[in-house]
Amino acid sequence: MRTRVEHADVCLPQALTHLPTRTLLIGSSGQLGRALAVRFAGRTLTTASHQHARGEDVRIDLGDASATQSALRDARPDLILVAGAMCNVDRCETEPAICERTNTRGPAVVAEYARTHGARVVLFSTDHVFDGTRAAYVETDTVNPLNVYARSKAFAEDALRELVPDRHLIVRTGWVYGPDWQRRNFVLRLVDRVRAGEQVPVPGDQWGSPTYTDDIASATRHLVDRGEAGTFHATGPDLLNRVALAQEICRKFGLDLTRLLDQPTSALGQPARRPLRVRLDCRKLQATGAVPFRTVAAGLGSLAEAGDV
Repeated sequence: MRTRVEHADVCLPQALTHLPTRTLLIGSSGQLGRALAVRFAGRTLTTASHQHARGEDVRIDLGDASATQSALRDARPDLILVAGAMCNVDRCETEPAICERTNTRGPAVVAEYARTHGARVVLFSTDHVFDGTRAAYVETDTVNPLNVYARSKAFAEDALRELVPDRHLIVRTGWVYGPDWQRRNFVLRLVDRVRAGEQVPVPGDQWGSPTYTDDIASATRHLVDRGEAGTFHATGPDLLNRVALAQEICRKFGLDLTRLLDQPTSALGQPARRPLRVRLDCRKLQATGAVPFRTVAAGLGSLAEAGDV
């Protein structure tokens, strides 16, 4: 299935003199939300999450349109960061209705609020909106998602472009890792499983660019403060396969490399089809003066310093 090409990007120079003052962060309990909360802490910030709400978090279930609308009215944000999503790719494949409500309809409800109230919206999307048949992808390339999760993100992107064409940011990224209370990213899951003595199958034919959460958050704050709009690709600089990444993780944290089992994706029995090699061209982001993203080695070092491993 193919969806439309990204519209021409728009810069909002007026935002440079009228920066948002009330920010709502949806998905604050996730690994990216955790990093965004730090980067956007210097303004009036309302954090919101669903299943893993913490402290003062407002509870928002993006799959519940009326509850989301009510929370938006209460918070009255002029900037909304949509970091919450149903991210389990295989569960999305087996529960498509929940995925659609959460990943597509939820952001559309946010965009409808933004259109009515003059707010700006930032949506975090995925490199998997592409099928992996090209060497690299720029923001204007036509998408071709291969699974339910990626389609839900592509449709959410379209909703923002339609409803708030000059007041949205779409940040596409991939292979995200960083400090995470829930330990759901590839790096922390691998560490936990190898330390527990498991044999861990790793798909050596899947290639991507590991991306540290704080780098995404920093780039997002940079783009918001500049008043940018449109789609930006934002991934780490390295391209490697899952086995090479797993080996680097094991070496960094002193884990047993023999616990890794190099297997093709076809042997894993995953419900959702994955693109095997996606590289996002991030030159558009770099041209704005954003701070360069960490290499894998530097990112694993930062994760170690954070004390989550």
